[in-house]
Amino acid sequence: MKVGILLVTHSDIGRQLLLTATSVFGKNPFQVELLSVDNFDQPNDVKELAEKYVKFLDNGSGVLVLTDIIGTTPSNIASCINHERIKVVAGLNLSMILNVFNYPDDSLDQLSIKALEGGIQGVSKV
Repeated sequence: MKVGILLVTHSDIGRQLLLTATSVFGKNPFQVELLSVDNFDQPNDVKELAEKYVKFLDNGSGVLVLTDIIGTTPSNIASCINHERIKVVAGLNLSMILNVFNYPDDSLDQLSIKALEGGIQGVSKV
């Protein structure tokens, strides 16, 4: 059983990153759901929807929640999801998703580390 992935982001950021990562990688090795948060959304409604997505995605291996900017509504919602097998990583970027895609059989704990490593390694002064 594979870990499920939920992208909780502002507007269409998650969808575009997922499309790009799938194109670069050649496939999407995970079951992924997208939750876009817009300025007119009510946080409690989005939190309820996020919890439904997590419940749907968790096949027993847990869910990795990736969110864009720490301290904003999407990451605040992600950090409040009530579920026992969940890891949240903020700072979503393309490198983070691609690094996760390389390890489809890893555990939730391992994938959360891979996400963080990929995100950090994808940022550099050129």
